[in-house]
Amino acid sequence: MLNKKETFAVLQVLKQSRAEMVQDFLDHKPDISMPSFKYEDSPALLSLAREKYFMMWLSRHWKLFSHEATFFNDKQKETEAIFATVFLKLLGKWSIVKTDHAGQLNLGIQLVEDMQKTLNEFIKVGNNSDVMRNKLEVEIEKNRVLFERAIKKLSEQEI
Repeated sequence: MLNKKETFAVLQVLKQSRAEMVQDFLDHKPDISMPSFKYEDSPALLSLAREKYFMMWLSRHWKLFSHEATFFNDKQKETEAIFATVFLKLLGKWSIVKTDHAGQLNLGIQLVEDMQKTLNEFIKVGNNSDVMRNKLEVEIEKNRVLFERAIKKLSEQEI
């Protein structure tokens, strides 16, 4: 069982992670604010960008705890096991994993990292589709103007 010091450290990591998220919103961090404008016409990309932020936020929990855990040499393994269970329960709330068994920690961390990478790729594809759509719109407009010029030129020749 953890003593007050280790329990406080686990709770402190959770508190600090929540405080960092709130501060990110208050500071208008680009990862939060920019997608709201950049993807205002693309709800799917906006949702992916938000999900990407929360995956980064979730992964910071373990990184922060790993830093804090170095102070508990005598009970480091026990403290890690307790925090791993808490962390996996947090991931379960996001439907990332369905277990809180500390032995599945590496799976949980890997899933969060994989989700971050996948979300980045989806966002890139979405951005590329916007670029391709813009190119297509320009090409359509260009062809319309050229067609009208050709029609005008032909009609002038007939007169």
